[in-house]
Amino acid sequence: MADIAKLLKEEITRLARKEIKKNVVPLSAKLISLSRTVSRQQKALDSLEKTVARQNKLLGENRTLPEPPSEEEVKKSRVSPRLVKTQRKRLKLNQSDFARLLGVSVAAVRSWEQGRSQPRGSNLAAFVSVRRLKLTAARERLGITPVRKKRGRPKKRGRRKKKS
Repeated sequence: MADIAKLLKEEITRLARKEIKKNVVPLSAKLISLSRTVSRQQKALDSLEKTVARQNKLLGENRTLPEPPSEEEVKKSRVSPRLVKTQRKRLKLNQSDFARLLGVSVAAVRSWEQGRSQPRGSNLAAFVSVRRLKLTAARERLGITPVRKKRGRPKKRGRRKKKS
């Protein structure tokens, strides 16, 4: 009788393990699949966060342009490489600061000035609105100290002595 009880116990254990395995294997595969999905989504999220950080840096914390120009004004505007450079020089900015003010990359400003491309869409609207900015307002938006003219006595001009 002891052998039958032992055999029954072993058979029940074997069947229980078989049932557990039948239920756990698909769940295990599903768990692995979900873990991979979470990993991919985490990598995508990290990539997006880096992109947002890069764009925030590019735009600057306090990038606020004056009132946006009307669509008609943007359509009418003509932009030439010479105009882009003149506007940048008028505001006494280097290419990187000008790019930060517009919210574009330095390469974009460089290619506009060299005539390889032109601003379009929102970049054109930003350029048109920056054209209205004064020097002090532009430097304020960028957080740059204003340019001040030197005051002092005017230089004396030397007089030539007449040759005798």
